[in-house]
This record gives sequence, structure tokens and C-alpha cells, in this order.
Amino acid sequence: MMHENDLEFVTEVDGKVIHPPSSPTNSVLSNMKAGGVAGGSSLNNSSAPTSSYTPGSSLPLGASFNQSAHPTACLFHILFKGIAFTVYMLGSKAMEGIMVTVLCILLLAADFWVVKNVTGRLLVGLRWWNKVDPVSGATSWIFESAAPTSPDGTNATTNSFDSKFFWGVLYITPILWALCFMSAILWLRFNCFVTLAIALVLSFSNVYGYYKCSADQRAKLNDMFNAGAEMGMRTMIRNGVFGRLGGMFSGGNAQQQGAAAPQVQPGTFA
Repeated sequence: MMHENDLEFVTEVDGKVIHPPSSPTNSVLSNMKAGGVAGGSSLNNSSAPTSSYTPGSSLPLGASFNQSAHPTACLFHILFKGIAFTVYMLGSKAMEGIMVTVLCILLLAADFWVVKNVTGRLLVGLRWWNKVDPVSGATSWIFESAAPTSPDGTNATTNSFDSKFFWGVLYITPILWALCFMSAILWLRFNCFVTLAIALVLSFSNVYGYYKCSADQRAKLNDMFNAGAEMGMRTMIRNGVFGRLGGMFSGGNAQQQGAAAPQVQPGTFA
């Protein structure tokens, strides 16, 4: 028995297509369908606020390496540092202290090698290494910087994002380890001194090596130190520090002279 508005199926038997008998259409349902279509069209035609987000849009600069010429090198520039810092901060809750020390030393050594031999050369075009004279056995340190232009005449300057990312991470790393070292001293965590000492030595070694390689960084740091010294001098002059110091010294000298001078009182002698 067929009910109104049942779904219609098509059956094929021996190559002949048999349609079920047509049923009368419910006028109420047809009116509802028509109203729904009209309402949908009016909703589609209405003005709705559009979103500016597009699925293919790039992430912000701080969360994406899309502007980097070497995104893999940027990832490894921070990878071992982040893992070592995480193991140092949270590893003691999950493993013994000796295991934390060993893992941190291995991660720090891997980070030192990657930064010294890979990321510095790719991201900023710098390299530093030592050379041992086979005859005398003397060790000489060599600091190299890539040429600003390639031999074929094309521009070979480093990517701006890569340069900022490299130097920013390179400078922040020893600062974080230095803060951890001061915290360990305050809390008397002597078992962490070996890990922190190695972290400071390796991170400062890379900072010093690449500082010697880059003439631009040397100029920037010298300008920064000069600007800081000039600002400090201006602040001291504005606050009258030199005048106060001069007054203190002059007042002290006057007191000393007054104390040394004998007091003469008029009197008569028989």
C-alpha cells in the first residue's frame, strides 16, 4: 500500500524500468516546500557580515616560518634549546637527578654543534672554527663571514626574518640560563650547577664566536653601549649627581681643614 509523499524508487527487471504508480501530491506539504525555498533564497540574498579569515592565510610572524628562507634550520636552531630547558625545568619530577643532568648535557652538546656548524652558516652566513697547525700544534681560531654578493653577481644577503630569529634566540639563550643559575644559587640547588655551568659555557661560546664573525653585530653592540653610556651621563647631569659628589668632597675637605686648624683665643699672660 502506497502512502502519500513516500520516497519514489525505480526498479529495473529484465531491462525494463518499472515506476511505481504516481500518488497525489499533498498541497500543504508542497506549499511548505515552496515557502522554504523562498525563505532560503531570501536568506541567501540578505547581507551578512563576512569574515576576513581565509583557510590559506599565513599565520602571524611569531608563529610561522613562512617568511624564512630556511624554515628547517630555524626549527633546529630552537629545537634542542627548548627540549633541554624543558627537561631541566620539569625533568626532576619524572626522573632522577643524574638522568636529568645526562640528558641536558647531551641536548646542549647537540644544540652547540647544530648552531656552530649548521644554523649559523645557513641563516646568517657566518662560521667560526679552530685550526690546529700539524707542525707546531698551535691552535688558531678562524672567524668567517660570507661575501655580500655571490660570484655570479646575484644578491646573496641573508633573509631578514632568518637574521632576526637567529640573533634573538642566540642572545636570549644565555640570559635564560644565567637566570636559572642565579635561582639555583639562591635556592642552594648544588646538584644543578654542573648542568647550568655547561649550558652557560656552550651558549656564551656561540655568542662570542658569532659576535667575532659579524662586523655588523660588533658595530650594533658598540653603538648600543655608547648610547647607554651617553644616556647614563645625561641622566646623572640632569639629576645633579656630579654637583652633589663635588659638594660632598668639598664639604669633607672643609671639615678636615677646620678640624686641623688650631683654635686661637685672645688672652693675657702674666
